[in-house]
Formats: sequence, C-alpha cells, structure tokens
Amino acid sequence: MSSFAMFLLEGGVDVAVAVDFEKVASLLDEETAQYSCGEYVYKVRSGKGTLGQHWDLVIDAMDPNMEGQPLFPLGRIEIKPEGDGMVNLRVPPRIQQTVHGEDAADWDGKLFGSYVSQLLNSLASRQLIELPGALPIG
Repeated sequence: MSSFAMFLLEGGVDVAVAVDFEKVASLLDEETAQYSCGEYVYKVRSGKGTLGQHWDLVIDAMDPNMEGQPLFPLGRIEIKPEGDGMVNLRVPPRIQQTVHGEDAADWDGKLFGSYVSQLLNSLASRQLIELPGALPIG
C-alpha cells in the first residue's frame, strides 16, 4: 500500500460532496462498478442506517474469477445529509474500522486504500469535490 493510502486510512477521510442524499447510493454503485485493485473488484452494500439521516455502507472485495467466493468486508463509509444537495462522506479512521466484529482494515489495507483513493478521484472528476490532483491508487 502506498504511504499516502496508509495516511488516508490512518487518519480517515471526511469530505462534503455536492450530491443529494437520495442520489448518493446510485452514484456510489455506478462509480464502484469501475474500480479494481489487482484481481479484486468492489461491491457496496448497506449496513446500518436511519432513514433520511444516516447511512452506513460496507465496502466488500471479491475475486470475480472465484464464483461463489464470499465477499470480504474491507471497511465502512458513513454518509449523512448536510443540507440541500450536499452530503458528508466519512471514512472512519483505521482504528474505528470494524465490520462484522473483525478489524476490516487489517485484512488488506491495500485494497481499501485503493478503493478510497479511486472514490475520491471519481468524485473530483465529477466536480463534486476539489482535490489538488489525482490520488495514487496502487
């Protein structure tokens, strides 16, 4: 994992995104379908949530060549509405990343760091957030 991806995971990410709360799920599904790291692809699934107030998503990795293989939880993303047309997207710091009672970031931080970097790059390319440049994804 790149040192920058490790920095992102250790400190977490907290960013305001210019998208409606109701549209963020389809945006994440659409973008995530294009992401990969090595032989792995990513899936987003709903975790806990409170209707219209908070959404906790779980990011899973899978090898598409291994049919029937279970999904491996990597980490979480929290989404909260922040007013009209804005949501707060938060990737909790690595120490807070617990998925199904396991420390998800220890399974493979490279996969989750790559996902987070690809997500931020996608949001910037859609002009939903501002970044000083493209983040490394490898």
